[in-house]
Amino acid sequence: MNIHVVRPDGSWYSRPDITLVRDADRFCLPDDCPSALAVHGCCIRIGKAGKAVETRFAGRYADGWTDAVLFYGRSADGTVTPYLDRATQVDRTFHGTDTLDTARLQRALDALVRISRHLSLRIGDFLILETDAPAELRPGGFFDNIAIL
Repeated sequence: MNIHVVRPDGSWYSRPDITLVRDADRFCLPDDCPSALAVHGCCIRIGKAGKAVETRFAGRYADGWTDAVLFYGRSADGTVTPYLDRATQVDRTFHGTDTLDTARLQRALDALVRISRHLSLRIGDFLILETDAPAELRPGGFFDNIAIL
């Protein structure tokens, strides 16, 4: 399974599946990471394998959506990294794409088409659209009921 993250500016990157946590759980910062950023996201589950998906067929690939929270660690020198354990938290309850607002669904389908030009999509992959600006978190803070220790 792959996790593809699309930023508000349209750029994207992939996270390894080992960062995924299905249940909202505590997120611990490593010792060399004094702070973190957290971002809300809309997670789209891919329900069909494909490569170089055409725009007119993109809707066939989106299987459902749910909420997600993405964490980014920030080191003492200010370097930001998305590659932390348990840094991708996705709700287990998926909803039909017909319940997603039109603008967000269109953004997801456009991103799906763009990413599929570079990578093969597999069944079960996640496409996460960042929906908010990153919020700064410090040890001991909370972000939507997810404790930062």
